[in-house]
Amino acid sequence: MSLTCAQMDILISFYLENELSDALKKQVEEHLETCSICNSKYSLVKSLITEINNTVNSDFKNEDNFTNNTQFKAFRTNLSAYIDNELPDEENIKIKKYAISNSIARKELEDSYNIRRLLNNSFKKSKDTTKADYAKNIIRQLEADEKSMLNFHPAVRLLIIFTISTIVFSAIVLISLNL
Repeated sequence: MSLTCAQMDILISFYLENELSDALKKQVEEHLETCSICNSKYSLVKSLITEINNTVNSDFKNEDNFTNNTQFKAFRTNLSAYIDNELPDEENIKIKKYAISNSIARKELEDSYNIRRLLNNSFKKSKDTTKADYAKNIIRQLEADEKSMLNFHPAVRLLIIFTISTIVFSAIVLISLNL
């Protein structure tokens, strides 16, 4: 079985991270040898990952000297408490000053706020969805119960109609005999 180009789009990243079984790895390599389009995608993704890794590694070397200092460690330790407004005013001011004067600290603070915002939005969205789904499920159940009560088998309906008709007819006859 040979792989399709759509399957290769998914498998390229796993191949680059060496997360495929030997059999699947072999199929990917065979496809890359025969398909120039997938091969060019593979080369592009591989070069992008290499470039990103090189950039990140050089950034970390530059940051290492900065992030190892005591002030930054204190900033990082108190960052969560700062975002949640759990620090005394004096500590809040220290963190604000430090974030204003250091771009790396400011970036971390912004990233932390963004993560918190995303988590809150995700929570609100799932909470609203759950409420709506719960209400819809209840309404569906009530409608189903209502329908099941009205949806008798046709023979049962006839029997019910016949019984009601007989009772009504008997009542009319009894009333007319008493008059």
